[in-house]
Amino acid sequence: MVVTVAIWPSPSAKALGAADRQWRAAISLVLPLGVVIAPHFLALGDVPLCAFKHVTGLPCPLCGGIRACGALAQGDVASAWLLNPGLLPVLAVAAVHSVLLVAEAATGKRYGTPRWLAAAWQLAAVGWLVSWLIRMIYFSA
Repeated sequence: MVVTVAIWPSPSAKALGAADRQWRAAISLVLPLGVVIAPHFLALGDVPLCAFKHVTGLPCPLCGGIRACGALAQGDVASAWLLNPGLLPVLAVAAVHSVLLVAEAATGKRYGTPRWLAAAWQLAAVGWLVSWLIRMIYFSA
């Protein structure tokens, strides 16, 4: 069985309305904006940004995410990996999906989510949760 993934819209691709195009363009800006804003949150100092960690003393799945995005904004992938290793695959899949959304917004054609991208989201989510569980065990020991 051969699986083909269409990168360009087929003639039967549905056209997107103006609101759908604007929505896709706005969503595609969330990831780069988050990476750019993260260093500004780090400048706040020792403000407890995570209520879960503040109450339980254990890290939540996003703990270290702002610092990881700040490290990525400075090009320091190794530090980002140490801060929250499960978040990096999620950010990578989000970046790929953002490119697809930008292409849909620019062309006005709906490509749909390819099966491989949906599987990548699922795999990244499972990896993120496994990473969080490992960090929970590490911090609780």
